[in-house]
Amino acid sequence: MYNYSEIKEKHGRKVSQTIDSPIVVFEYWELSDVFISLFIVLIFGVIFYSWPTMFLLLAFFLGVGPYVKRKNNKGIFLHWPYRRLNMSLPALINPKGKRKYSD
Repeated sequence: MYNYSEIKEKHGRKVSQTIDSPIVVFEYWELSDVFISLFIVLIFGVIFYSWPTMFLLLAFFLGVGPYVKRKNNKGIFLHWPYRRLNMSLPALINPKGKRKYSD
């Protein structure tokens, strides 16, 4: 119905389609931290009504968690237990041993 190609060429600017850095809230917390904290408030503040547990978990996930993430490589909370505790999670993506899996 309308053709906006002239306006796009004149006033538009190209935007990269990839996000090279995580989405940050208040320039400190990543979006995943915010969703985890909302989940903690829902479970421990509303459903179980356990305020001390809720505040303890919020202090860890909103206070200690971002600090640890900034000082270490990405994925520290996932890779550290596997490396230190000799855990293994065999699956199709990470097969254990020399077993052959079909594509």
